[in-house]
Amino acid sequence: MADPYRWLEDTESVRARTWLAGQRALLERHTDHHRDAVAAWERSLGAIEAAATGRPLSPNAEAGGALFSHELTEQGSELLRVTEPGGRHRVLLEIGDRTSVGRLAGWQPDPGGRMVVAQLHRDGHENGGLHLVSVAPGTEARHLPDAAPHPAVAFTGSFLLYSAGSRTEHTLRVHGIEDGTTRSVSSPVPGPVRMSLHTGPGGHVLLRTRTPDGAPARWWCTNWDGRSAPDWHPLPLEGLDISAYALGTDALYVAVRGKTVAVLDLAAVARGAAAPPRPLADTSGSSVRALRVLGPGRSPHLAVLRRTGTTRRLDILRADRAVTGGEADEHGFRWPARLSLGPAGYDGDGRLTGAVWLLADDPRHGALSHRVTPGAAAPATDRRSALRTVIAAGHDGTDVPVTVCDPSPDAVGSPLPTLVTVYGGFGVPLEPSWDPLFAGWLSAGGRVAWVHARGGGEFGAQWAAAGRGPGKSDTVDDLRAGVLALVTSGEAQPDTIAGLAASNGGLVLAAAMTRSPDLFAAVACAAPLTDMARYDQGGLGKLWREEYGDPADPGAREALLSYSPYHHVRDGVRYPAALLISGGNDARVRPWHAWKLCAALQSATTADAPVLLDHQEDTGHYGRAADAARTLCARVLCLLASRTGLHVPGGLRPPAPEPPLRSPA
Repeated sequence: MADPYRWLEDTESVRARTWLAGQRALLERHTDHHRDAVAAWERSLGAIEAAATGRPLSPNAEAGGALFSHELTEQGSELLRVTEPGGRHRVLLEIGDRTSVGRLAGWQPDPGGRMVVAQLHRDGHENGGLHLVSVAPGTEARHLPDAAPHPAVAFTGSFLLYSAGSRTEHTLRVHGIEDGTTRSVSSPVPGPVRMSLHTGPGGHVLLRTRTPDGAPARWWCTNWDGRSAPDWHPLPLEGLDISAYALGTDALYVAVRGKTVAVLDLAAVARGAAAPPRPLADTSGSSVRALRVLGPGRSPHLAVLRRTGTTRRLDILRADRAVTGGEADEHGFRWPARLSLGPAGYDGDGRLTGAVWLLADDPRHGALSHRVTPGAAAPATDRRSALRTVIAAGHDGTDVPVTVCDPSPDAVGSPLPTLVTVYGGFGVPLEPSWDPLFAGWLSAGGRVAWVHARGGGEFGAQWAAAGRGPGKSDTVDDLRAGVLALVTSGEAQPDTIAGLAASNGGLVLAAAMTRSPDLFAAVACAAPLTDMARYDQGGLGKLWREEYGDPADPGAREALLSYSPYHHVRDGVRYPAALLISGGNDARVRPWHAWKLCAALQSATTADAPVLLDHQEDTGHYGRAADAARTLCARVLCLLASRTGLHVPGGLRPPAPEPPLRSPA
């Protein structure tokens, strides 16, 4: 098929850079025309962030008797804080402030509470390296530059075990916390391998290995002090499709195929008498997403986080008591949005505390942080959420849930400007959560809707597989069905619907927009894939052939081209207003995907709606931080609101129509 903007793939060429400079001028012209509205949105977002100061960004962790928390600051940056047993607070890290574009990609305290290991990504790079930040004041942080991006880490005694290397090829390294030395450790699998690690209270180290040939993951265990070479024992878990796991003192608890919680005797494994895991609990009708061991000994409690469709539930059950039918002993906390668990807690003597922290998120009310212990009542807030569900009918009759958040209880059912988002890929569930941009839209009187399209992880493996390969076209139609359901129910009108999505979701949104140009009044796509004939050229595309199909295969290529946004742009069509967002340091999706679709839309559309590109060189796949993030959000809200009729904060009148913005020569 025609590829008139292939030259934009050479992002450093003079021609591409000249085009990019023209796009910056267009964006500045549009922003200047709407400067009062953009400024009003920035003020609104600043007030929202200030009101959310101290909001937890991930679940708390207890270690060594201290409490570690990851919080939002008034400036929109992140900080990592420790509260010592005596109650004294201290900030360990602050990331993404006004002088540094960065994000905290992951963090974990050691069980003794002596330090936190953290990975920081700066300027959009997912570039690996670990920082070891001591809790003791005045102690200089250490840096392990060879750690892989998003590494596996595990503490064992006075040693840190971690994966080094690239994103896809790992080796094992061990760092001595006391002497500061680092050395390599033998792995049970030679050659290229990806690893994940976990440790428990009994000194066991759990290792999962995955090889590039697509073979099932293999599992290994050792009881290791960090000094000698580890003696890896294979575990009888190969091919069991494990969705969650947790280590106890002498047992491994696993969720098999997301449905059955089972236990494996690690002492028997060490004796060479390993037996398949013994079932403990049947959670049929739901999918177990996380397990935590609460309390020491051979009969602890288990925290079981599971999902039924778009609802999450946390239960506490006795590990030595069989449970059938998915009913647990106690707790039963339900939540319709994002719900996550922190690590199992450790006291000052290195023993499990019997507690774990949960974080329940809500797009309108923010976050609920709660300490969970056996025997304690569940949070009395299970009706606090502002969410409800609408069911759309897919093109083939499949039910497609849409989670809806109204700006206020009295707005239910009334027609409002509606912001729709989607993901639909890689088996990752789309989980409604608080976000400054969504909060800004809601505070201005708009509605937000999450379309749970096929390809995501909301309904298990079959739902994910249904949106994979040729099924990705059904994912696109699921988004269309969700939007039409809101129109049919009278909650939105065609000219008051905006779309916002990122990454794979940006692909789905862009494909729906080019397939049905009258579906949205405006769209914003961040880091989208748009040229599906060449998605495997650059970035991490070669790792995604299982999700999308191989463009070199004629059948797969035909399926890819059936929804590829770039290839469905047609001359003479009235396309909605669009903002394509890209980052120069995006190692996952190359920025030329957004550039090519932007150029094609600008050339083809007959509408007077602007088609804009917002590209920033020093950002990556996870977007922008602090001031840069607020400015981008204000631009997005300004464009989407101006096209859907959402009121500008502060009662400003919308500006007069601007002259058409066309692609620069």
